[in-house]
Amino acid sequence: MATPTEPDWDVYTRRPFVFGGIRHDVLRGGDSGPVVLLLHEIPTLSWRTVLLADHVRARGFRIVMPLLLGGIRRKPTNPIGTALAIAEVAPRILEACVSWQFVALAQRRTSPITSWLLELARQETAAAGRRQVGVIGMCFSGSFALATAIDPVVGVAVVSQPALPFAWSVLGRIPGQSEAVGLDDEDWQRLLDRRSADDVCIRTLRFSKDVKVPAARVARIKQFLAPDERFDSIESQDPAAHSVLTDATEVPKDPSTADDIRRALDSVVGTLQERLVD
Repeated sequence: MATPTEPDWDVYTRRPFVFGGIRHDVLRGGDSGPVVLLLHEIPTLSWRTVLLADHVRARGFRIVMPLLLGGIRRKPTNPIGTALAIAEVAPRILEACVSWQFVALAQRRTSPITSWLLELARQETAAAGRRQVGVIGMCFSGSFALATAIDPVVGVAVVSQPALPFAWSVLGRIPGQSEAVGLDDEDWQRLLDRRSADDVCIRTLRFSKDVKVPAARVARIKQFLAPDERFDSIESQDPAAHSVLTDATEVPKDPSTADDIRRALDSVVGTLQERLVD
């Protein structure tokens, strides 16, 4: 199946979802099939996220996309739009750092957004008549996908380029920061127990030279939770290459990774199909 070059915005409805004092709009698309929560990257839910959503939805899934930061970002049509999209990154990073919902720096604390995401997952599974969902988290939301895997409602957690807790530059010198996975000790043990019982599948994805995501973090997840992972380190040449799955549905930042990231995306979809069939 060929990958479309333009996102199909029209198939997604947008409605607010409120739980535990947290309110975010949620986009939903697809009438049937297993449910996949797709969590966007910084700075916001963009055309790149929707291209990825379209790709997964076309393979038989119902897509649920929470709008966690900012607003909808459509594909820029001129240099000014591109510049505005780039300029939005820094404010969204600051927003993630100061918001009580997202624990951007703490090593052993589970973000409050986890409970909101799990309630969303429960309601979506009930509405779809399903038992479990898949959760795909990318960049700042990668650790949120991992955190949701503490609950039986999540059958697959795809942890792509997990950037939280932030550990770039001088932050990486904080002892333990590079290995931190954004979970408190109790939730980490719950996750280990689920993985030991083979009750959840966890996938990890990262470019080998990604400067935003420490290799030690993904190595810890792989060591304890995903021993059979094949795409935890995708060989790359450009240190700026970061977005594994959204790069796979557009022109990749690092052209040398094109074949590997497409195979990684196909593998992720295959895992979702295998594990979420009731």
